[in-house]
Amino acid sequence: MQVDLFQTMVSLYRHNGVQTLLFKNMKDQISQIDYGFRGKMASAFDYERISECIEKKLKPNIYYLYEDDLGLYYSLFRFPPESDPELSDNILCLGPILFRPVSQQSFQKLMDKKRIPILYHQDFMEYFNQVPILCSIDSWNHMLVYFLSRLYPGSFDYLLVRDTEFGLFSDSYEDYSIPNMPDVALNAIETRYQHEDSLMKAVSSGNIPEALNTYHYFLQYRLLPRVPDPVRDRKNLMFTFNTLLRKAAQNGHVHPLHIDNLSREFAIQIEAIYTMERLDTLAYTMIRRYCMLVNNYSRRGCSSLVQTCLDYIDFHYSLDLSLNTLAAMCSVTGSYLSTLFKKETGVTITDYINTTRIRQSLILLNSTNLSISEIAARCGFVDANYYSRIFKKFQGKTPKHYRESVQKGS
Repeated sequence: MQVDLFQTMVSLYRHNGVQTLLFKNMKDQISQIDYGFRGKMASAFDYERISECIEKKLKPNIYYLYEDDLGLYYSLFRFPPESDPELSDNILCLGPILFRPVSQQSFQKLMDKKRIPILYHQDFMEYFNQVPILCSIDSWNHMLVYFLSRLYPGSFDYLLVRDTEFGLFSDSYEDYSIPNMPDVALNAIETRYQHEDSLMKAVSSGNIPEALNTYHYFLQYRLLPRVPDPVRDRKNLMFTFNTLLRKAAQNGHVHPLHIDNLSREFAIQIEAIYTMERLDTLAYTMIRRYCMLVNNYSRRGCSSLVQTCLDYIDFHYSLDLSLNTLAAMCSVTGSYLSTLFKKETGVTITDYINTTRIRQSLILLNSTNLSISEIAARCGFVDANYYSRIFKKFQGKTPKHYRESVQKGS
């Protein structure tokens, strides 16, 4: 039971980007404690000394919150011998983590204190950028103590320790030779771009769960601030993010007019927001809406003839449309167009026309005070009675993802 709870705890923290280690053979595992960062940045860094220090100074029945020489935090707990056999005498290590973003000023102060050559500042900053930021020390401790108290039912104390007291990481970097080409920044940037590519692929296929999951991991690799104002900086990144999603929708074979309408809507929203929290929420909304746009309007797998008809119906649904008018426009016979359209889309042209008009009428019903007659006329129905009959026929038959997009106004 305790082992199952431990695995649940590990899965929860790892899902939120927190490295979770259970040291069974300390010397073999210790270089993982900081993702191997110090070993990459300092050729002669002695991880074995860290393992010896932890083994010597960590006492059972004490939960340590440890702040290292870079201002990063680790949670450490040595399970007592009377714990579950799978955990007994092992050391749990969670981290590194941060409780607030690293400002440019504090970063530069740290680099000066450590005497890090400017050539390697980006490697250090990228290292900080991949460390997860938690909301507060109190909430972090509260959740971890909750798990520890169930993994080990005995009593234990809490101790906040700084590196100056324990000295795990406090060696000066000027005592080491830094490699000519450390790959910390390179690897971090490559990984971030891989997550970006995965996000674009998920959006271009309209896969909402995969897109949101990928975005969750993409967020774990933060970008260096471009401007001093954090809200302005986030807005600028959001405009770039909007462009990224727009290109993903284009790769999903959505007509540029649909993409441009949604992109313009989000550009206006981004500029109107003045809090980080609302910008964070908007990012998830943008992902969902662009995925729904692909699900509703992707022309992937359709011939150019059918694409032409689909786009014409989408943009001219208020006109007098029929199989014959579309066939004449495309210079093909009605029977040929009807067969090809049904084969490629799964619906008849008449049903697609009526469904499109019903979709647009739902937007007007949800966003205006127009009468039923006015809505019917604007959406291409000959009169309100015919509109009502078609509405009842198609009620509940539109895909769920489209009904959601109608409610959102896309």
